[in-house]
Amino acid sequence: MTTTLLPLFLLPAALAADPSAAADAATAEPAADPAAPQAATTPDDDSFQLGSTGELRLLGSLPPDYPVDDEGHMVGQGPVLDTRLRAGLHLDRGSWRVVTEWDLFDGQAVGDPWDIRGTEDARHREVVDVLRGDAFQARELAMSGMVGKINVEAGLMTSHWGLGMVANDGAHDPVFGRNDFGDRVIRLQLATRPFQGGQTPLTLVLAGDRVVDDDLAQWSPLDGGDTAWQGIASAIWSKKPGQVLGVYAVYRDQTESDGERTTRAGVVDVYVDQPATAGDWQLRAAAEVAGILGRTTTAQSYNSRDGLGVQSAGATALVSATPSSGRYRGMLRGGWASGDGDPDDANSHDFTFDRDFDAGMVLFDEVQGALDAAAYAQLTDPAHSGGAPEGADALVAEGAFRHAAFAQPVLGTRPLDWLDAQVGVMFSWSTSPIGQAYQTYRNGGVPANHLGEPTSGHYLGTEIDWALKLGDIDVDTARFTTRPALLLQGGHLLASESLGVGNVTLLTATARLRW
Repeated sequence: MTTTLLPLFLLPAALAADPSAAADAATAEPAADPAAPQAATTPDDDSFQLGSTGELRLLGSLPPDYPVDDEGHMVGQGPVLDTRLRAGLHLDRGSWRVVTEWDLFDGQAVGDPWDIRGTEDARHREVVDVLRGDAFQARELAMSGMVGKINVEAGLMTSHWGLGMVANDGAHDPVFGRNDFGDRVIRLQLATRPFQGGQTPLTLVLAGDRVVDDDLAQWSPLDGGDTAWQGIASAIWSKKPGQVLGVYAVYRDQTESDGERTTRAGVVDVYVDQPATAGDWQLRAAAEVAGILGRTTTAQSYNSRDGLGVQSAGATALVSATPSSGRYRGMLRGGWASGDGDPDDANSHDFTFDRDFDAGMVLFDEVQGALDAAAYAQLTDPAHSGGAPEGADALVAEGAFRHAAFAQPVLGTRPLDWLDAQVGVMFSWSTSPIGQAYQTYRNGGVPANHLGEPTSGHYLGTEIDWALKLGDIDVDTARFTTRPALLLQGGHLLASESLGVGNVTLLTATARLRW
């Protein structure tokens, strides 16, 4: 009958951070030189150069509607338009760069908010308001440059590592769907190639973080919040463009905003990316594997009131093939996140990918995100409970992929420079019993979904996704190079009976301008 009060499914994504901008080869898109400094000019150039980058995104969607609890409450959201202006400036001199980037007017600008109670959803789908305080967020305010043989970077910055499984800057285009967040830290980082005068392609990185915003912690110098510190050590081998073998270790010490609950844990993450050619074909194989060990008092079970041990793991991989013409392509990707099959023991085995990692565009990002928010609303409703369990707010994971597995083949074509189309099919399974925490507790510990119905098996459903992109080619003007695009997407979920949502469809249209 016992059940975990709060699974630690958010911990993996919060523990990880990329080791550096100096190691940007360890990203989802291969880079040429992982040890190159961020400045665009040479060390001998003493002139100042000012540049700007940005993206204006207008995202319209027709959200699906389905019941989110056993009391008849629905998602209740109609058509809505999201806006976001991401604007950045950088000033270069020699090997040094100063950079700042902001997200402005971020949120739902026009349309119908959802009807789910509460304000824990980080996308704030409960309101239509792009002038609220958190609709304006600083993403970067940092300086970097070379001091002798060491690349130094300090300030507020985003984090990304590997395929974005445990650290994601929210700036990499997903295969399908959207990205809305980005891990942010205040970091001091040192990176160097110490062997043979820098000719050996091994980059070593040391860094220390004060976490500003990620999946597990939110803090600001004005409002306070969670106190999370991280120490990072990393090594990256990159002998040629696109080829990466990287490993890092992170130790995290976090105290919740109440000043009492703590988490102390470490993660080890290995990332490999290998490009190859076979005749006229360009091939790529990449994988990321991570494991976590630690202890937390943020979560507890009825058999372990003083906290839980953390033992979890996750992995993701992809293989792709594209002919030299680039007119069509194929990819197979997948992921696995460990689940907690025994909520009665003293350990949590739930693993969660970063919330900006995409696995389809409906099942996790939309459906699971809404069901999580509704579960939190039930747990915090005085009519249902005398008080919510400690850490219940962490149940709202913004649709992150967690304690599950997926496989997704994708086929794409680009018949014209300004036209791209792709379709994918995602198959998903749960790695723990399918159930909603509140209803499972009411059901005596026997897994039940959000409608109070008993569940069986592990299959979550099949999702068919498609995308049509128009434009996305450079348009040169006298002063700027812009890249306009129109992206039409659809996701169709054929959910298992255990999920209790039936068949769900999401349609989106995104107009964006990048420079």
